[in-house]
Parts: sequence; C-alpha cells; structure tokens
Amino acid sequence: MSTTVAKSNEHMRPFNHIGISVPDAAACVEWYGRMLGFQLIGPTIHISREKTPEDPIFQIYPSTLQEVKLAKMAMGNGVGFEIFEFINPKMKQATEFEYERRGFFHICITDPSPDALSAKFEFNDGKRISNKVDPSGRGYTQCQYLADPWGNVVEVLDVGFEAMACLSTM
Repeated sequence: MSTTVAKSNEHMRPFNHIGISVPDAAACVEWYGRMLGFQLIGPTIHISREKTPEDPIFQIYPSTLQEVKLAKMAMGNGVGFEIFEFINPKMKQATEFEYERRGFFHICITDPSPDALSAKFEFNDGKRISNKVDPSGRGYTQCQYLADPWGNVVEVLDVGFEAMACLSTM
C-alpha cells in the first residue's frame, strides 16, 4: 500500500461541511439535534426560483431546480451539516444501504458508546445496518453503521479517526 504525503508547499485543508438531501428539512433538523446534538445555525430558508431567481443557489444547480428548503447545522467540531429539502423537483429516495454506488456514502461520528447511540437511533426511527466490529482487530475500538430515518448512513466510532487509522488492520 502506498501513501501520499502533501508537498511542503501544500497544507491539509479542514473539512468544511457535508450536505444531505431529505424529504423533510424541519424533521431532519429536529432529529439530528436530538440524536447527535447538532445545532441549527439561523433559520431554515425556503428558496423559490419564481420569487428569487437571482439567488446564488440557482447559479449552482440546473434550471430544473425550482424550489428548495435549506437548513444549516453545526457539528461538535465546527464542521457544518447542510440539509436540503428539494421541493420541485422532489428528491429520489434510496431504499437500502447502497454501499456499491460511487461517491460519498456515509458520515462518521465519534461517540464513546456506539452501542448506546445505536440503541438511541433505533428507538427514534433510525436503524442499525451493521453489526458492531473492531476495525483494529485488537479489541480497542468499536464501529457500527447506522441509518437515519431517511436512509443516510452514519458510522459511529468510539475513537477519533487518527487513532482508528493507526490501530486498523484494514
């Protein structure tokens, strides 16, 4: 396995935010606030091409996007969590964990008790989609894959990424 090291004139860039698409932004804000303690930053905004055609979002997305709600939350380490509710056209919902698709497919949360968080997810309309594993192979860490009520995958580790990477046998 090869490793790539940044050139001396480059720097590691921090993760800024992640965006998810759900059919109900308000419910998602409430759920992630209750489940993971994410905090809403400002109001949820409703953007319509008919009312505000000059909105920057319409410079980014194709002309088929006509209406969207957008909420912004903060995670525990300052990373943003952006929630999109596509109203027109409506979003398409995956029906199962599509690990084989290309691109981003999960976020990972650090929590000292993955079992307790998994139980909390299940009690609140989320679900467990994997068994608990020890990615280190040495009894040091716990990892579980969960899904929120909209099918977005949330991995839970009981150690930070650097510790897991150093201990991992994968």
